[in-house]
Amino acid sequence: MKAAAFGKHTATASRFRIDLRFAALALAIVATIARYRTLGNPIIQIDEQFYLLVGGRMLHGAIPYVDIWDRKPIGLFLLFAGFRALGGSGVLGYQIGALISVWATALLLFAMARRIAPPGGALIGAILYILWLDLAGGEGGQSPVFYNLPVVAGIAIIFFLRDVAVERRGDLRRPGAGAMLLFGTAMQIKYTAVFEGMFAGVMLLAVSWRAGRRPRDLVLDAALWVGSALAPTLAAAGAYGAIGHFGDWWFANVTSIAKRGPGLPSSTADRIWVMIWLVLPMLSCVPLRRWIGTPPATEQEREDRRFLDGWMAVALLGVVLFGTWFNHYALPLCAPLGVVAAPLWTRRAGRVWLMILAGASFGWGQHILRHHRITRGDARILAHAAATVQGSRGCVFVYDGYPAFYDAAHSCFLTTRVFPAHLQARNEMGATGIDEAAEVRRIMALRPERVMMEQPAYEEENLAARAELLRVLLPDYQPMYSYTALKRTMIVYGLKGTVHTPPVSESSGHRLADIG
Repeated sequence: MKAAAFGKHTATASRFRIDLRFAALALAIVATIARYRTLGNPIIQIDEQFYLLVGGRMLHGAIPYVDIWDRKPIGLFLLFAGFRALGGSGVLGYQIGALISVWATALLLFAMARRIAPPGGALIGAILYILWLDLAGGEGGQSPVFYNLPVVAGIAIIFFLRDVAVERRGDLRRPGAGAMLLFGTAMQIKYTAVFEGMFAGVMLLAVSWRAGRRPRDLVLDAALWVGSALAPTLAAAGAYGAIGHFGDWWFANVTSIAKRGPGLPSSTADRIWVMIWLVLPMLSCVPLRRWIGTPPATEQEREDRRFLDGWMAVALLGVVLFGTWFNHYALPLCAPLGVVAAPLWTRRAGRVWLMILAGASFGWGQHILRHHRITRGDARILAHAAATVQGSRGCVFVYDGYPAFYDAAHSCFLTTRVFPAHLQARNEMGATGIDEAAEVRRIMALRPERVMMEQPAYEEENLAARAELLRVLLPDYQPMYSYTALKRTMIVYGLKGTVHTPPVSESSGHRLADIG
């Protein structure tokens, strides 16, 4: 009897290893095909341009929050500093790193989904994770593309620990600490991982308690788990305290977050609708499981589904509570939504729906990537903008445009508020620790030889800051290069007397905007 059971277990494990190897290859192919359009493009998205810029300057001694101000945790900048340390511009380095992170995350999702779905369902759930990233602005190196990996790894540890909890009499102290440390690491890439970390902590406590852990031991476990989750953040705070900049760290990472103003109601409503349409097709898989009749086959599978559905619900709640409605804030949802969709594969109607989701998300994702290349530009556009710096001296100033322009121009900084939105976004007024309009006035008084901006003003711009820019720009500067896409034009201006070439104007081929 025991021999038969052992043989069955061995066969199952062997089959899983075969499934895992096949999934690893398939997911690597899908991830590469889905993201190949982005490889080598230095201006995929403004955020990751800035992360790479900060990472590179850190290698030359710059201190985040002191020399270059931002709110993101230090772990994110250390990650991009590592990509820059690999050599070259770091662009291909971070994008390949993102590709590997996406692949590894998807493989972990496959392993978990295999517990609640057949191999085909688990694979399609993991593929949906990869494809949905492109729909939500995750085609490059947005922070969730990286922090999803430690979050999913932490969730997977707890998910599989439940199998051994009883035989260990609820003693999950050490593996639980490892799982919570992963969540702490994710928080130092982006703090929004805190919600899923709280879910993981509660699940660890619940699993240990039900498996017979004594209350006294459970208290010690909880203290260790909380400490593990907080350790990376406490280490960052301690490091800044040691160099005398704890106040700078505290303001950037804590105080300033609460000072940001809300977006305009119309813009916020538009973003909420975009996020709803992003999430709804995948979220529909949960009620569809009931409607088309995909009940769990065993009690163990029922418990697994409850765990994964709970993870999805907490991730969704975190997005709602955080209340920042840009589409890339939906990226953490892609992982749990992909895995909970997997059981639909057990019914023909479910398989049809999952295949429709996969085909539509791939096609629409590739359309989005092409659209972004046109509207945001690519390496060629950045190179043309950087060519305007030839023969000039001094620093450039990016009021609105590409943070990557600083590196392309080999430029120094005239301000610690290098990320453009910190000086020109309406909701940042009074939230960055300075008077933003006064800072633009100070920068323009230094007469940077090249200024990058975009026309016309956007709906949520700080018009006082723009006025300070134009007060100097219009009489003292002249256009050198412009790129028009859809409704806005990126322009590089040169200080009069330093411009020795005729202006160059390019268009994406779409309707030109009025840049007068």
